Amino acid sequence: MDTEELYPCPCCGYKTLNAKPPGTYLICPICFWSDDSETIDSYGFSWVGSNQVSLRQAQRNYIAFGACEQEWLDIVRSTTVLDVRDSNWQTLDTLEENTRLALIEQITAAFDGVKRSDGITLHEARALDDYADAQKARKLDSESQWQDIPDEWIEYFSDVFPFFDVKGFRYYIPAYIIWCLKHYKTSNSDTLDNTIYAIKNRGGYYHPHLKLLNTTQLQAIKAFLQFMNNGSSL
Repeated sequence: MDTEELYPCPCCGYKTLNAKPPGTYLICPICFWSDDSETIDSYGFSWVGSNQVSLRQAQRNYIAFGACEQEWLDIVRSTTVLDVRDSNWQTLDTLEENTRLALIEQITAAFDGVKRSDGITLHEARALDDYADAQKARKLDSESQWQDIPDEWIEYFSDVFPFFDVKGFRYYIPAYIIWCLKHYKTSNSDTLDNTIYAIKNRGGYYHPHLKLLNTTQLQAIKAFLQFMNNGSSL
């Protein structure tokens, strides 16, 4: 069959379906993925459809042992020279990683050159929370740009957002967002949840802080929220 008339299987990427996915319920002979619609949702983590694994896991399985699920190993067929994989197809893991890296670049560019000036610093914010010497604490923050803030500090200072003023918030928010993009799968710190809350807070407490951001910076933050699957409009 002419591969120009076929559509790529969401699981293996080979053009084996004679109708456009998702939701055709056609079964790919190469990986035995059933093209339902439910397992396409939720970044490929859902598995409530006709398949017994998520699309993301099915892709991992196909790469590992040649079928979307082990029970289909005796049914799937090997690829031949006639099989064509869609040139734009990527696994969800690859797509996520490429998006993550591009988003880090977008955020870095959007906030490049932002200065803290006389805004409240990281250690100063903690000192205000602890009723400690704020001016003494401020001296601990001697970096010249937000890109140089140690990841360890961001992970540790997970609860300082309420103590930032507008300038401090604008200066530190890109560092916190990028930290989240680097560590959202591995860290147990509250930094991720607190960062997202500070951006999405519906009570309006942080709205003046967001108003200081320009359109490019707001777009970068919105893209971050979308990536973290916490869709919201700023």
